[in-house]
Order: sequence, then structure tokens, then C-alpha cells
Amino acid sequence: MRRSSGRAAVLLTVALSVTALALSQVDAVRGLLRTSGDLHVWYHLALYAVFGLLLMRISPRWPTRLRWLALVLAVAVVLEYGERLRYRTDMEWYDVGTDAVGIAVGAAAGWLLARWTQKRSQ
Repeated sequence: MRRSSGRAAVLLTVALSVTALALSQVDAVRGLLRTSGDLHVWYHLALYAVFGLLLMRISPRWPTRLRWLALVLAVAVVLEYGERLRYRTDMEWYDVGTDAVGIAVGAAAGWLLARWTQKRSQ
């Protein structure tokens, strides 16, 4: 397995683990993940920004990066759909939009960080 594939597998495992925890029936887990409340949207933004940032470091090739970013967004949609089924609530498209913004912000930060690091090393 290539190094970038290994990193991506670890990140995808983390994303799916967060999904499984969010769908947990244990109220303490739901409280820990802040599935509601004032900071809920900020948790979505921060988590997916971290995913976006890290995914930009997986591969130097843009097509690979874009595939992984799209996959994480798909995980976000599946998570929200799972919550809809599990908790019998409406689909929270606002959360999916926030996740997409987080991915974009993180990816932009990762790209800028890579460019800055590259310029410093020259």
C-alpha cells in the first residue's frame, strides 16, 4: 500500500468512527459529540476543516485530492442521513453545507500551508 493510501485509509477510518459514534444510542456519547446546542455548527465546521486540511497532505496530485475530499463530503451526507433515520428527524442539509464549507476552508488552508512550506524550503 502506498503511503498516501495508508494515510487516506486512516482518515477515512476516523471519519467513519465519528459517524458511528454520532449514531450511538448512548446519550453520554451524543452529549460528548455535541449533537445539538449553540456550538453544534462550529463543531461541524472544525471537524471537517481538519479533514480538509489533512486530505490536502495525502497526495500531491489534484485529482486524487479532489476524490478524497468528495468522499469525505459523501461521508458527511451519509452521517446526516443516518441521523435522520436513527433519530427520526428531518435531514439537516444545513449541517451538510457547513461540512462542505469546513472541507473547503481546510483544503484551502492545507494548500496555502503547502505553498508556504515549499517557498520556505527554496
